[in-house]
Amino acid sequence: MKWWLCLFVVFSSSYAHANTPRFAANQIQSNSKSISRIDEVIITENYNSGYAYSVTGSNIKTDSYISPEATYTTSQNTGNAGAVNFEWITPQLTSKPQWQVVNEGEAFSLTENFMAPGLDAISIINRTQTIETTQTSTTLFQ
Repeated sequence: MKWWLCLFVVFSSSYAHANTPRFAANQIQSNSKSISRIDEVIITENYNSGYAYSVTGSNIKTDSYISPEATYTTSQNTGNAGAVNFEWITPQLTSKPQWQVVNEGEAFSLTENFMAPGLDAISIINRTQTIETTQTSTTLFQ
């Protein structure tokens, strides 16, 4: 029995030392790349909410008001941005002034200008943005 105990002590003592790891200086490098694409469509609608009526001339007259009677109108536009309520003023062209020459037989001039209310212009912008991001990380071990 003594012999078996000695054998056990001999074998167990050979595995009893500690291992200390050894590292050499080194580095780890990591790269990442990200690409994002953004597509935009911007729609702008410009409205005139009233009308413009002007008259110029010579040797003319009227017996009524120069500005025609107005009518209020409401519209609804359901474009890409959702519902847009819009109200504008329109002249009643039947109540437009009737012009007369003051001195018949003489020279005269008359110019009437009318700009109606409503949609004036639409701008559509299509834009694409590409965003590229690159990141490099280096870790040093010493």
